[in-house]
Amino acid sequence: MTDRPLPFSPDAGPLAVVVSDLTVDRGQVRALDAVSLSAPRGEITVLLGPNGSGKSTLLQALLGLVTPTTGSVRLLGTSVHGALRSGRVAAVPQADGIDEHFPVTAAEVVMQGRRHFTGPWRRPSGRDRDAVADALERVGLSGLASRRIGELSGGQRRRVMLARCLAQEADLLLLDEPFNGMDAGSEEVYIDVLRELTAGGRTVLVSTHHLGTVERLADSVALLNGSLVAHGPVAETTTPHVLSTLLGARLPGAADSTPDAAASPVTDRAVS
Repeated sequence: MTDRPLPFSPDAGPLAVVVSDLTVDRGQVRALDAVSLSAPRGEITVLLGPNGSGKSTLLQALLGLVTPTTGSVRLLGTSVHGALRSGRVAAVPQADGIDEHFPVTAAEVVMQGRRHFTGPWRRPSGRDRDAVADALERVGLSGLASRRIGELSGGQRRRVMLARCLAQEADLLLLDEPFNGMDAGSEEVYIDVLRELTAGGRTVLVSTHHLGTVERLADSVALLNGSLVAHGPVAETTTPHVLSTLLGARLPGAADSTPDAAASPVTDRAVS
């Protein structure tokens, strides 16, 4: 096993995310240890690692939800606070936090993404309503705009949360395990929308344990296990050798896979 991350120097232009020697302690537990990585604008960076590897902690640090012990984070060329205050950063947490019994519709949830434009008191304008309608159309849920959020499937709810990011018109999306509870159809829509966003210059960081989505989704992969294990192009970081050696994982269909391994992307360690 290598003692240093695989080299990776993105050359796709300006950087949307720059993490420098980031260390985060949670009580007596070191969740992240001296992590440095960068994400170019207009690309999708996938965070991959076992349970407890620090993926969610890293995303929380990018959102200012945890205080670094040491190190720094820059988003879109400014501080975390500045980027968040500008409304240019949107996030989808693992749990959407919406009460299934609360009488809110899909369109109303997506309208929350317009708060940066409407403020706390102004009524939504025609432009705001158009932005919401367009966002729902892009995720394939136009016909469910008036449906209560609690009546939607898990995959549909995840697509509503993505539509909220689209309505926000954010430049940087931070997505924590968005494919959890998602059916295959919703997954395809989700990936297509993210690829369209990055083709238009926006940037996405997404954590996932669905190895089967990585090749279609990622421009680069950052492997975390408390520290940065490797960061690089998909072809170099998701080989059976790298995953099995560095993370104890096997890809489906790898030459040494057993029937059990083929049924589950990860055998030796749970990835999430």
